[in-house]
Amino acid sequence: MNARRAVGVGSDARGIESAPDPAAVARRVEQIFVASGALRDGHFQLKSGRHAERYLEKFQVLQYPDAVSELCGHLAALVSGPEGSAVDVVVGPTTGGVILAFEVARQLGVRGIFAEEVHDPDGTTRREFRRGFQLAEGERVLLVDDILTTGGSLLAMLPPIEAAGAELVLAAVLVDRSGGLRSVTSPVSGHAYPAHALWTLELPTYDPGPTSCPGCAAGRELEVPGSSGTKRGVVAETIAEGEASGRRGPGMPPAPAQQAPSGAPPTTLGPAT
Repeated sequence: MNARRAVGVGSDARGIESAPDPAAVARRVEQIFVASGALRDGHFQLKSGRHAERYLEKFQVLQYPDAVSELCGHLAALVSGPEGSAVDVVVGPTTGGVILAFEVARQLGVRGIFAEEVHDPDGTTRREFRRGFQLAEGERVLLVDDILTTGGSLLAMLPPIEAAGAELVLAAVLVDRSGGLRSVTSPVSGHAYPAHALWTLELPTYDPGPTSCPGCAAGRELEVPGSSGTKRGVVAETIAEGEASGRRGPGMPPAPAQQAPSGAPPTTLGPAT
């Protein structure tokens, strides 16, 4: 079954919204992230160790159930059509991927599980399905995650999926800030799997230090997202305005009419080096 099959306008028997034009989806995802206060300016150290002047704080979006439901509807539409779901299970990496995997699975009517990071005695890390979660041989899998920067989280999910003998139909993320995503290549098997991002956002990153990073050169305070808290700013006002006008979610206007998709972002993600 083609995981990228267009499903037309409207919704299927389970109420899943049809996939609109990718450009319309990208605008909508950007709208939700901006209105929730998730797109921030400052001086940040990313998980990769690189620095950035802008940062996407995914949990500012994931705290709103209506926004999560809408975003996950777009992910679900990538693998849903008149014949039903093209996948048997949705998987994601901890932490944000847990929320997305559950909600996408709920909308598709399938299982949703997650893989955790495991530290081996030799100091290496890997992803593993724990807590009794298992993939059966031949099960069709949708892999979901929130923000893609270096692609490490997605790539780390491929070995446990392959080890189970499951079939990865598609890897999908809410936002790709690496500059474009079209496939992911397993660091173990070398097999390339199709991938898709709802919104592609090019945010420059820098090596730490005043000679390469503008924030370091300016002496701006360095923030490590996830450990030092988040600034709320005008988010509360934005939400209040949305609630006062009867809109759902984080101060967002209603979702636009949806149309069939017509394309995909243009580059490839390979194993991390």
